Amino acid sequence: MKTRISALQQRLTTDALLIENPVDLLYLTGLSLSKGVFVLTKHESCLFVDGRYIAVAQNTAAVPVVLLEKNSVSGWCSQHKVKTLGFDSAWTTVEQLEVLNTYAEKLVPVSKPCKPLRVVKEVRELTALRKAADLTWAGLQHVLGLLREGITELELAWAFETYVRTHGASGLSFEPIVAFGKNSAFPHHRAGNTKLQKNDLVLIDVGAIVDSYRGDLTRVHSFGSPDPKLLQMLEWTKQAQAAALQKVKPGARVEELDVAARAVFARHGVEPLFSHGLGHGIGLETHEFPSIKKSGPDAHVKLEAGMVFTLEPGLYQPGLGGVRWEDIVLVTATGVERLYP
Repeated sequence: MKTRISALQQRLTTDALLIENPVDLLYLTGLSLSKGVFVLTKHESCLFVDGRYIAVAQNTAAVPVVLLEKNSVSGWCSQHKVKTLGFDSAWTTVEQLEVLNTYAEKLVPVSKPCKPLRVVKEVRELTALRKAADLTWAGLQHVLGLLREGITELELAWAFETYVRTHGASGLSFEPIVAFGKNSAFPHHRAGNTKLQKNDLVLIDVGAIVDSYRGDLTRVHSFGSPDPKLLQMLEWTKQAQAAALQKVKPGARVEELDVAARAVFARHGVEPLFSHGLGHGIGLETHEFPSIKKSGPDAHVKLEAGMVFTLEPGLYQPGLGGVRWEDIVLVTATGVERLYP
């Protein structure tokens, strides 16, 4: 954690930086907090927590810990002569901003200050991501073994959650997406009471959390003999992912991956059925920087070894069904590694 804090301190352009986003607090301190304030200058740092966390934080945090009270943060800032204070403009509310105004003479918005650090994963983060991927894969294999006529989407979703929690997951990356038949045409379908029928296509998108890091996996399974059009769409989707995978290497731009995948769909005249981005960064959060899209603010981001993200092309045709094929991939020094078989 000290290395992460030092890296952030080196990036400071203000006298101090204040962080309240619980995910960034976890990243910097190793503590899971629903509320806390972390302030750092070029050479000093301090974590402020309320009475619920003070004992644990003081015993485990690698930084000084102070009880969060009315004037504790402002007092620290005054003591350290903080005149310009950076704050996370992507997190801080207007109400919180009014409080921050009492901490320094000038406030400087800094959007997602930990983003440049979190995008390249450390060895221990990769270890956690691999554990999450392994458990997610095992959970998927478990529920595929439960497929039978009459089982509901909700029953499969619950079976996945039960399995991964029983085998070490602290939670789910998101509510499991289990879609039977025509329900698969909706990318974020919510599992319901639809029963599995013979010749249905089954789309399952799931993720388990292990050591605070998240899995994310989508697979499509044929229960019997689904419509041949859907099977053709699935083949094109796998080809699109393969085309994107070939582009993954240090120095490649994010947009190149999405363009490669869409070129496959365009050749077959189905690109309009691909209704979302190609993927997203993943780690402590399910959706992290960068967004893998040919347009938008992250399009020109260059890949670096250690970056981890999903590649999840899909095709969706309402009234018929949809397909998606998703893997988590790691950019290596020489190319790419998939975290799923």
